[in-house]
Amino acid sequence: MKLDVFCLGILLQQNYSGYEIHRVINTALAHLRQASFGALYPALNRLQAKGFISSEAVPAEISNGSLGKKVFAITDKGRAHFKTEIKKITAAEMVNSDFLSALHFSNNLTSNEVSTLIDERLADLQKEQRRLLKLPSTDISEGQRFAIRYTLSQVSAAISFLKGEGKAIQLLIQRQR
Repeated sequence: MKLDVFCLGILLQQNYSGYEIHRVINTALAHLRQASFGALYPALNRLQAKGFISSEAVPAEISNGSLGKKVFAITDKGRAHFKTEIKKITAAEMVNSDFLSALHFSNNLTSNEVSTLIDERLADLQKEQRRLLKLPSTDISEGQRFAIRYTLSQVSAAISFLKGEGKAIQLLIQRQR
């Protein structure tokens, strides 16, 4: 899902500042995608330019911050656009994995570098598994619960795979050299 459409989905739930949208994406929804401020703010600007969202400046004294903030809200046009775009999404997923790409070209790495790569990926997956297990399972929609459980099953399978096959590939790579 494009970041623009993802932001509309978040704003369907409630109004947020750009910072708050960034926090929601990179914490509660990190199992679905991540976004940097450098990608998020241009997306919000595009949405606003197209009339899909509006913004309201909130002064510092009201926002409890040293600076004021801009709070975004989805418009009726944005709601309609979101509904149109979400219906276009297919079940096919694109995989863009730096980890798998590095392993594909691992003949250009030392066996220690491959081992480090696998060990770091395993540690990252275990951290993600712990994060997912801490997410709320009540007061969320069935679709949200499904997305969390689906991601958790993928992460768990990847952990299991790396614990077995990851060690095996390390040994095979060492033998090749």
